[in-house]
Amino acid sequence: MIAPFTHRLRLAAASTALVLSAAAGCRPSAPSSPSETAAQFYTLLDGLGVSGVPDSLALDAVQPYLDSTLVRLLVEARHARDSVARLVPREKPPFIDGDLFSSLFEGNTSFGIRSIATRGDTTLAVMAFTNAMQPPTVKWTDTLVIVPRANAKPKSPQFVIADLRYGASWDFGNRGTLVGSLRAALAPDSAAGTPPATPAACATPPCGTSPR
Repeated sequence: MIAPFTHRLRLAAASTALVLSAAAGCRPSAPSSPSETAAQFYTLLDGLGVSGVPDSLALDAVQPYLDSTLVRLLVEARHARDSVARLVPREKPPFIDGDLFSSLFEGNTSFGIRSIATRGDTTLAVMAFTNAMQPPTVKWTDTLVIVPRANAKPKSPQFVIADLRYGASWDFGNRGTLVGSLRAALAPDSAAGTPPATPAACATPPCGTSPR
């Protein structure tokens, strides 16, 4: 197993550098491998404190790491959230909170890359997550689907995240894939104001069956 990244406090310097670079309109050093793409993406999410669908500034910061289809779905999700908040102010809008980018609603306190596997042009990066905010400590894995960026320029990110496969093994965890969950929640027959299937509104496990 690749050595895991440390807890949020030990990630602070790297997170701050990435966030300040993005805020200043300067991108961090473009990742040149799938593992760098995965590491920079979650470090940036950590520093931005993203909860629910990213707002416009946060999405602008993470967009270089994402496939265009995933970016489009996240923009549509943000518009759906804002529309429900405006039209039905007493209802909790969808996509307002919770971690979309991992199986656990509360997100992680540390992460690492467990393994990297390449299948043709697609790389599967198995991410090992831990949430130690309160006992019991929760550990789980999710899998990033990373593909080469189409028509990538020499100094731009060479790989992008096309999807996230959730690995929850406990009740109320995020299931399926991020792209599939967004599409299902944005389907025309979805009830307005109804929270999406992911992330599940659940306190840190144990929730039914606790993850190992």
